[in-house]
Amino acid sequence: MIPNNFLLFVQLITILFITPGPQRILIITNSMNYGFPKSLWTGLGDVSANAIQMICATFGIYALMKPHPQILDTFKWIGGLYLIYLAIKFLRRKTSVTIDKTFGTRSAFDLFKDGFISALFSPGAIVFFVVMFPNFLDPNNNFILHFIILMTTHVLLDFFFLTIYAGVSSRIAIFLKNYPNLISRLSGCALLFLAYRILSTKINL
Repeated sequence: MIPNNFLLFVQLITILFITPGPQRILIITNSMNYGFPKSLWTGLGDVSANAIQMICATFGIYALMKPHPQILDTFKWIGGLYLIYLAIKFLRRKTSVTIDKTFGTRSAFDLFKDGFISALFSPGAIVFFVVMFPNFLDPNNNFILHFIILMTTHVLLDFFFLTIYAGVSSRIAIFLKNYPNLISRLSGCALLFLAYRILSTKINL
């Protein structure tokens, strides 16, 4: 009923969601400038764009996976190596947090558009969906149902953590300025472990 390695998927995206990145900084900024309730529109824009990316990426991949199931093993290695790349990037990253405190009047649609556009054209998100989702889907076993479960889980968890970032924006901003690299380095170590988990998973074709 549940997708392959579902708990591993949840662990992976949770690590990515708690790690400070452009979308997290954006919603912190909008929360501090326009208030918590209004900033949630930025989060809705983010997850809406991600849903579109997931649908396009996954069904493009399905067209390859269905006639060529052996390609799953290729995606396993690409996905594992991509996680190692992300881990190294997080471990080496020098995080710089800048909160723009330029106040003004902006509509909910403007804030939604902020989140939507910044997420839709994020190359990192697109690459993630292309190389990682195949590791949790089987083209011959409830593909559509499993995809819906993965997408729903991703959207709900992403919005949950965006809401937390927005809700405690001022405290998070201070923490990130005082310890800009701590979360990134912890996330890098965790991603290395998850990369090992994925690469060591046996795929039955």
